[in-house]
Amino acid sequence: MIICTIQVIIMQNKIQEQAVEIIEQKTSLLKRIFIILFMIAFVSGGIFFFHEYKNGKFSNLETFQEYINSYNVLGPFALATFQCFKVIYAFIPGTLGYVVGPTLFGTVTGIICNYIGICLGSFIAFWLSRKFGNRIIRQIFSKKRYERCMHWMNKKSKNFPLFLWLALLIPVSPDDFLCYFAGITDIKFSKFALIILTSKPWTIIVYGLIFGTIFNS
Repeated sequence: MIICTIQVIIMQNKIQEQAVEIIEQKTSLLKRIFIILFMIAFVSGGIFFFHEYKNGKFSNLETFQEYINSYNVLGPFALATFQCFKVIYAFIPGTLGYVVGPTLFGTVTGIICNYIGICLGSFIAFWLSRKFGNRIIRQIFSKKRYERCMHWMNKKSKNFPLFLWLALLIPVSPDDFLCYFAGITDIKFSKFALIILTSKPWTIIVYGLIFGTIFNS
């Protein structure tokens, strides 16, 4: 009786181990599929926006305004997507979004679209650099800008979270590079997310109030 009980327990343990192994394999496979799909979307989005940029869609305020307007009811979503990719791809000029959002959709909607897009782009940039390391930063930024920003960032590395929060409050700071650089530091994503969510609104709100008042008055 005791031997049978032991055998049953051993069999249960083996079944549990096999079940855990199967679940881990499936989870690993799903992660790989997600990463592959994400990278396809990431590259496709970059090619699309680069093509639009080369065709002059982002060359000035009027062309960009027409571009966002062409999406009709999906205009706010297009603006948020643009602002997201603006953080991920450094070649896209981001100031246009700050102006066009409040102009086309009103101050509040424009601010919300810009905030969602920029925060999402910041999170993706952080994840990309944490996943792929320094090499992706070198691919996105020019050698000159990379070396200049790295030299500047290394001086501020002792109290990086506070520096990052303060730097993101400044409109002219290289926020795209800051997000990528944060990913190769030891800062936790939860802390980085908190910094982004609490530092980015102020610049966006100021831009939104200024341009919303000018163009909607």
